[in-house]
Order: sequence, then C-alpha cells, then structure tokens
Amino acid sequence: MIIVRVSTTHRRSRALSHDLAKPLRPGARPARKNHRRPWRSIASSIAALAAVTLVSACGAPAGSDPSDRTDGADGNGNGTGPKVMASFYPLQWLTQEIAGSQITVSSLTPKGAEPHDSELELSQVSALGEADLLVTLGGFQAAVDQAVEANPPKAVLDAADVVPVEGDDPHFWLDPTLMAELATPVAEALAQADPAGGPGYVERANATAAALKDLDQELSAGLSDFKGSILVTTHAAFNYLSARYGLDAMSIVGVDPEVEPSPARIAEVAQQLTGLKVKTIYFEDQASPKTAEVLADRLGLATAVLNPIENDNAGDYLQTMRSNLTALQSGLESP
Repeated sequence: MIIVRVSTTHRRSRALSHDLAKPLRPGARPARKNHRRPWRSIASSIAALAAVTLVSACGAPAGSDPSDRTDGADGNGNGTGPKVMASFYPLQWLTQEIAGSQITVSSLTPKGAEPHDSELELSQVSALGEADLLVTLGGFQAAVDQAVEANPPKAVLDAADVVPVEGDDPHFWLDPTLMAELATPVAEALAQADPAGGPGYVERANATAAALKDLDQELSAGLSDFKGSILVTTHAAFNYLSARYGLDAMSIVGVDPEVEPSPARIAEVAQQLTGLKVKTIYFEDQASPKTAEVLADRLGLATAVLNPIENDNAGDYLQTMRSNLTALQSGLESP
C-alpha cells in the first residue's frame, strides 16, 4: 500500500468553543482523536478481519478483475480508469469533482448516513482492497481506519496529513479554503493511480479550488456584518466555520450528535447566554431538535438548522454551504 502524504506548515487560529477542553498553546497542533466509541470500534475490527478471511477463503470477490470494472476512465466500462473510494461525503464530493464524470467515486459511508457511527459491510471491506485510491480522514471513522489496516487499498490519501485537523472537531470541510487546499493533493493522488489522466485531474482541481475560493468570498461578504457574533449550536461541529468567518462558537455538548446534555448543563448554558446578544439556537439537520428547543423555550429564542455536511442529504456541498449562509444571516445577532 502506498500512503500519499502531503504535509503543510499552515497554521490557523481556533474558534472559541466554550464546551471543549482547555485551549492549545499558540501555534500548537494537537494529536488527532478518534471520535467513535470503543465498543463500536471492536465490532468494526471484527468485521474487517472477517472480511479479509472471507476474501482469502473464497478468492477475489466478483468484480475484482479489472475487466469487470464499470468505472473506466474512457466512460465505456472498459476498466481503464482507477477504482477510487472516499470515506464519507465531503471527501467524496471533492474527489468526484476532480476525478471527472468518467470515474465514479464511491463512498464507504451509506447515502444519507451519519459517518461517526457508520459500520462497514463485509463487501465494502473486501472492495477496499481492490481500490486504487482511498481518500479519507484518519481518526474520524474507526471502522474505516481498521478496514484500511486489515485490507489496504493500493494508495491512501489522508486529509489530516494535508490540512490542520485540530482538537475534537474534525469538520474542516466547513472552511472552504481548507477544502481548496486539499484539491491539488487529490489531483496528485489520482494522477499517481492514473498517469494518463493527470492533466485532466490538474485542470479540474484548479477549477474546483477556484469555485471553493469563490464560495469563501461569498461567505466572507455575507457574514461580514456578523464578525464577533455568538454562534450557539447544540453540538461542537462548527468551529472551523466560526474561525474562518469571525464568529464566536459556543456549543451545548461535544462533537457527537447522539449525546444529549444533562439538565444541569442546559441550566449552565442558559445562565451563560443570559444577557448575551443571541436570538437563535442551531441544531444539526439529522440530530434531534429537543435540546435546542428546550434551551430556546427557556430563553425565549428561536431555533434553526445548520448543516455540518457530513452526508449528502441536503444536496451538493456548494449548495448546502450557501444554505448555511442563509441560515446564519437570518439567525445571528449582530454584535
């Protein structure tokens, strides 16, 4: 297996997050953390090892012969292009934009699923070993990390080796400039898997990076009147977005959308918010609105949805980011 590593020395300031651990010293980059629970990790490991045993015992799975592939770069199913996978939607979107329409980039996270807790099917772990390239985020999905160890693809591009993934919040893709930084490494990894397609990958990477920078400018302009505004969310998934656009991020609980706060925590947050310029409590699109509604009712505030874009439920990445902008413009209180 080839590990494609493209490192940077780029440093970014962290957004203020009132629920997380003590802040890092200036310029420090923390170790990446695994965001899954231990018992799920054990189950994932067993599944991954079982898949390898299955492949060894029964031979290569159907479709492992290059002649059986339907994702050829010529668009005719002739198997001339690389087999490319991504671990979850934002990385799939970026890789697909750069790969082009003649290659299908498949995701290891089922459509519409929440990647934190997604498990891999045996067939997915088996197919992973047949992939020419996997684009992933190490430490974010233990099931994927364990599957890569058990049945590695030919090459892996870990986004965490390219962009700074800091603290407990892995949602770097909510900063379009970091997604833009990842475009060239994705093109380079694709070109290593498919040298003949290299020029096309570079061209599309440049176009995608330009679109992401345009999105960043749109967000910057749209949120310019809200710098210093307090962004209150139920979960700590929006620190990168807040850091990029000058918002003061405050979350009720940590990064896991399944965790519900205690009554004592809600009372604590309610006390912290009393007297502050806040009019909206945001909750995630696939999370329960209960926490946001309880706190909002207590303080006489509104609730609204803010999408962490962990899956493709809301549609295209660019479209969803613009929907987030609209939600922020209508729900934030100017400082």
